[in-house]
Amino acid sequence: MAAEETKLLPEIDKSFLLCGICSERYKNAKILSCLHSFCEPCLGKLAETTGAIACPVCRRVHELTDNGVAAIQANVFLNDLIELFSKQENGDKSKKCDTCEQGEVTKHCIECTFDICDICARAHSKFPQFKSHRLVSLEEYNAAMSIDPSSVQPPIYCCTHPEYQVEFYCDTCNMAICLKCTALDHPLTKHQYRCVKDAAKEFTKNLYVVIDKVKVKETEANNSKLKVQQIFESLEKCFQREEESLRKHIRQTIDEITRLIQENGNKLLTELKGEYEKRKVNLTAQLKELDIAENDLTSTREYVEKLVHYGNASQLMSAKRRVDHQTDELLKVQTQVEQEEDDYMEFQLCNDFCRNKSLGTIKFLQTVYKLENLTQALRVGDSIKATVRNKGDFLPGKGVSQRVKVEAEMKTPDGNTQIVEVKDNENGTMTLKTRVEAEGEHELSVTVCKKPVEGSPVNIKVIAKKGLVCKFGEKGSGIDDGNKQVIVCDENGELIRCFGKGKIQYPIGIAINPVNGRVYIVDYSAHCIHIYDQDGNHIKSFGSNGSQKGQFRYPYFVCIDNTGNVYVSDCHNHRIQVFNSDGQFLYTFGRYGSGDGQMHYPQGVALNKHGYVYVADYRNSRILKFESVCKFVCRVDDHNACERLCNPTGLCVTDDGKVIVCDSGNNCIKVFTQ
Repeated sequence: MAAEETKLLPEIDKSFLLCGICSERYKNAKILSCLHSFCEPCLGKLAETTGAIACPVCRRVHELTDNGVAAIQANVFLNDLIELFSKQENGDKSKKCDTCEQGEVTKHCIECTFDICDICARAHSKFPQFKSHRLVSLEEYNAAMSIDPSSVQPPIYCCTHPEYQVEFYCDTCNMAICLKCTALDHPLTKHQYRCVKDAAKEFTKNLYVVIDKVKVKETEANNSKLKVQQIFESLEKCFQREEESLRKHIRQTIDEITRLIQENGNKLLTELKGEYEKRKVNLTAQLKELDIAENDLTSTREYVEKLVHYGNASQLMSAKRRVDHQTDELLKVQTQVEQEEDDYMEFQLCNDFCRNKSLGTIKFLQTVYKLENLTQALRVGDSIKATVRNKGDFLPGKGVSQRVKVEAEMKTPDGNTQIVEVKDNENGTMTLKTRVEAEGEHELSVTVCKKPVEGSPVNIKVIAKKGLVCKFGEKGSGIDDGNKQVIVCDENGELIRCFGKGKIQYPIGIAINPVNGRVYIVDYSAHCIHIYDQDGNHIKSFGSNGSQKGQFRYPYFVCIDNTGNVYVSDCHNHRIQVFNSDGQFLYTFGRYGSGDGQMHYPQGVALNKHGYVYVADYRNSRILKFESVCKFVCRVDDHNACERLCNPTGLCVTDDGKVIVCDSGNNCIKVFTQ
């Protein structure tokens, strides 16, 4: 019998009887709806804080009723198996009867799950409630436990009628029932039920099918886990490989940057030393010349002083010719020389070496100047504004005029000389400013250290207060290749890139946003605005054919203010529309007509630095000026002049306020002052 008992132990895996939470033998095992079982005390601890149970295995959350953990269904199978297993383990420890605790165990009651002696067995069978109990010898019980434990497991009693065993299964209610249930709660007229053994047999057959399917899914999960594990291992190897590659690149980059810094530093040091040596030579030569002149002047003065003090009349007159010649020559010597070299040298640090590839720059003060930004056509009463700029490096933060003498004057048509104000801008430049009061040719002269600057002198034409300043251009012909694209060239006209071909139907207006640097292109035929970056990559387009807000009918030109707002001349809708940088509609102004602020086919649109908006009113042949809030201000051109505008198209406004207009009807460019 002992040999048969030992056969049971290998058949049942002990881990099957251990709680997954406490890792001990189940204590009143409870089964969750996810089919995972745990001790009732362990589940109670899990539910203490949240009032719900998250399965420790699958993490599925199970809500509890008012009865808490006690209401969870008990795992009868596990509990019975644990009880049998415990008795099997303790079989060798005690052979005493479970009832009288005196006689030797010979029988086992399957229903009571008790080991009893022969005396208790006879007494047990006399009680009516125990007559149906099955008594088997201990040898038979142990043999059955070794071969088929399910045959000697205790029966299940009805939860509704505890005194009755479960004998039937109601398919209608999907629950196990007793004989009394069939008569009271599950009548045959309304319910279908059968013997619990027949139902269990069919359910067992179905479970084998389910087990096979679960095995397939289990295999799939295992294979997928292996694949994920392989990917994880591959990822880890890839990470280690790329990490080493990156670290190597970091080291190489540090070495390369260090080399570049050293090279750039040596170049700057060479430049600094070279400039120092050049200036040193020049200043040394200048010092030598001044030293010679000083010695000659000193010796001559001393000789003349002694001659005057000690010489008589004959001696004085005898030396007159020689003294006059010597003093005349010495007095011609230039002793007040203009400063040719400066003591200023400065290394200006650049904080972003990676972007500029330079540690900084060496700044020198060089007296090489040029006259710039001068308007040569003015009206009476206008102010001349021009800039004198150092063509070389300058001394930032200090006044150039403190180191070099800058003078400017202007000759008026009547032959008089007019003083020009020179303002030091403290950045290496100087601004010239004066007011012209008469018509005719004026001549502006600028000198630095008594030497004319590049571009000086220059003639300036001053005309009457109102009227056309100038015009240029004439009727002619040209070639339009019709490539429908944007062409980017450098300042020398060399092609850099082209973009937009195939995307733009009829490009006509273009502007660059000063806020985001993007290029805005008016597509006349497509009734929209295209936005590109500086490299020619298309960002987005906005607008469509129509007369609603944000729609266009043959838009012409575009301009952008310093906040990024986009102004578009909506030609056939007779208005100007304003959008933000992303193409979102803001507002519109202008409407069809010929009155103040009205338009008829507006084309050119431009802004000045003060935010005023200028519109070329094509059909009405005039230029309109609006405030930044789009309130009409005035008409810019002179409608009483002999040369009127005829169908103006494009226009722009210069920094000094002049309006330059493309007069298409007269085949020329006209410039107006306001």
